[in-house]
Amino acid sequence: MARHTTSVLRGLLLSSLLHLTLSQAGVFLEKGQALSVLKRPRRANKGFLEEMLKGNLERECLEEICSHEEAFEALESTVQTEVFWSKYQVCQGLGRSRAVLDACLEGNCSLGLGHNYKGTISYTKSGIECQVWTSKYPHIPKFNATTYPNLIENYCRNPDSHSEGPWCYTRDPTVEREECPIPVCGEERTTVEFTPRVAPPAPLGPCEEEKGISYTGTLSVTVSGAKCLPWTSEIAKEVLQGKHIDPEVKLLENYCRNPDGDDEGVWCVTDEPPNFEYCDLHYCDSSLEDEYERSEGISGRTTLPQEFKTFFDDKTFGAGEADCGTRPLFEKKKVADKSEKELLDSYIGGRVVHGDDAEVGSSPWQVMLYKKSPQELLCGASLISDSWILTAAHCLYYPPWDKNLTTNDILVRIGKHVRAKYEKNIEKIALLDKIIIHPRYNWKENMGRDIALMHLKRPIIFSDYIHPVCLPSKEVVQRLMLAGYKGRVTGWGNLKETWATSPSNLPTVLQQLNLPIVDQEICKASTKVKVTDNMFCAGNSCPLKMGDYAS
Repeated sequence: MARHTTSVLRGLLLSSLLHLTLSQAGVFLEKGQALSVLKRPRRANKGFLEEMLKGNLERECLEEICSHEEAFEALESTVQTEVFWSKYQVCQGLGRSRAVLDACLEGNCSLGLGHNYKGTISYTKSGIECQVWTSKYPHIPKFNATTYPNLIENYCRNPDSHSEGPWCYTRDPTVEREECPIPVCGEERTTVEFTPRVAPPAPLGPCEEEKGISYTGTLSVTVSGAKCLPWTSEIAKEVLQGKHIDPEVKLLENYCRNPDGDDEGVWCVTDEPPNFEYCDLHYCDSSLEDEYERSEGISGRTTLPQEFKTFFDDKTFGAGEADCGTRPLFEKKKVADKSEKELLDSYIGGRVVHGDDAEVGSSPWQVMLYKKSPQELLCGASLISDSWILTAAHCLYYPPWDKNLTTNDILVRIGKHVRAKYEKNIEKIALLDKIIIHPRYNWKENMGRDIALMHLKRPIIFSDYIHPVCLPSKEVVQRLMLAGYKGRVTGWGNLKETWATSPSNLPTVLQQLNLPIVDQEICKASTKVKVTDNMFCAGNSCPLKMGDYAS
């Protein structure tokens, strides 16, 4: 007992000595001063212990720096907490004012790499409009909105942590991606300098009427810069042979002319094969409606002439033109397909049929372009004779997609109905030996003259399921390509808007869709793409899908 008492007394003595030592002036702060340092600063609307307060985002994270746990306590939602925390990690930091922090969290300015940016700027540092993130034209994005939900519309973002901040894919086929000028939070500058490029000057002087048939100028250089050869040269004589030359057009020197009424305009003869190239003139635009009224002398529609005349030489074009368009399982048997009446009864206020399964043999000119490696559906195309196929040039050549296909890369499958299986005794598989892309195909600007011809290595044999379509004459185009009339689109493209062309998104059989022709002025007003008089618009709210082009 005595020993225990001694231990207690010794402890009390040491405690007293320690208290006396710590109380010496100049060593530790007075009680009031110590409390001012140790006490947590009081914040607004607090009248009791902070630990008893429910979490509050402003108190925890904006007035002070908070932890992920404190943010979760304030928001009480895992999803909201993760969204907030991803921005907060970028925006929080010592030395930033509350105003800068608020602006950063709102996402209308950029800090660091701009991961916080949620604004709506949709143009690049050189003034190019951004491409929609879910679109594949003109560039195929490497990021998609499913994996990166922040990729909205065509707004600038930074999904790959680019060192210069938010960027976008551009609508210019020649510029894949470029940084955007985003305001930097709390600073009077942008992430990159905004220096809009100068637009090319508008053509000066009057335009050339009727595709330059009456042109008498001295231009003697082609669109590619090649020098024209004299019309009296031996090469020129060979090129002119067999053409219907207008005697009123004087072929002087080596000046560009349009002696055969070429719809593409003036041209000349050159040294390099095919010894023929167009010249660059500014032509007057003319709509199909204008052409129709000029040719008829009146407005309105009339019936088409009943007699069909062939235009092409069988030796070069191949067989089938005289019997084109008459489907063996329909017209030849006097059977109408299910939606044919809709086409014949076209009117602008009518119902537009959405994509439906086509009937077997209803589009016997339908061709599937099939890539050999990797094996996949490439594009649609049309059989125009037993030797030639017509398709879109971009299916074969489009640099933004690294596409430059040759005859060795493609198989053509003709007579198909079912997309994914070989249809024995119905479809034919053929090889190509020549591809001709329109010499003025304009992939850089507006996909003008997006057309190509493909020559079959051996002529195809026609059947109930394989038959050529007719190429319309200018007169037919002027009469039928008018607002309100409907045309038909066919193909095996995606059934819905989706990121990837996967088997689950593709149809089992050939699809068809009847679409109304749109007035040319409405067409031009509906798009930022330059619509020329070589183009027309058709459609409604149902866009063409990848794989339907050229069908």
